[in-house]
Amino acid sequence: MENIKLVVFDFNKTLVNENTWYDINIAMGVTPEEDEKYLRLFETGKITYQEWWTLIKRIYDERGEPTKERIDKIISNYTYVNGAKEIVSYLKEKGYEVALITGSTEALAELVAKELDIHMYAGHNQLIYDTNHRLTRVVSHGNDFDFKVDMLWKFCNRMDIDVTQTVCIGDGDNDTGLFELSGHGVTFKGSRVEDRAWKVIEKLEDLKEFL
Repeated sequence: MENIKLVVFDFNKTLVNENTWYDINIAMGVTPEEDEKYLRLFETGKITYQEWWTLIKRIYDERGEPTKERIDKIISNYTYVNGAKEIVSYLKEKGYEVALITGSTEALAELVAKELDIHMYAGHNQLIYDTNHRLTRVVSHGNDFDFKVDMLWKFCNRMDIDVTQTVCIGDGDNDTGLFELSGHGVTFKGSRVEDRAWKVIEKLEDLKEFL
């Protein structure tokens, strides 16, 4: 597509198979039921992000061992979705700029961006450790939805392009702001946001049909 200059990828379940926050929570002693419960409370506005983190952090301290070493090991234990590396290489060869915007951690975004040679990336959460290398807090920038929208604008301003000159690939509710802004939202068949996407694909390789 001639007018498209930037292709933006979500991260978890789009480029990699894992759900990073879920994996960290489970490893730190949060049960799947607790993870789902607290996430729903946050997503429905019944608790704030800080209240969510306070609940989760209490479980980390009581049941887990939230050290930087352990968390880094979990974060780095990811596998790419089939065709992820290949499609990023293909897009760059075709002349598109590629970016990552994720609701996951900044550390993970940086790790994957370096591996895939992507120069524009942003992770919503920064993990802060104390002098004993124990996790003490998470610095975030509002909610995932607003963070992703803000970062898309910043990347477009950096490139001096309009937001409509972007294609945004993702599979979650927090990606729908990108879909609306760009007018070119792409998701996977069976995702919860199919009805809000411009294109629906079965696999990443299908991007070649229009990019």
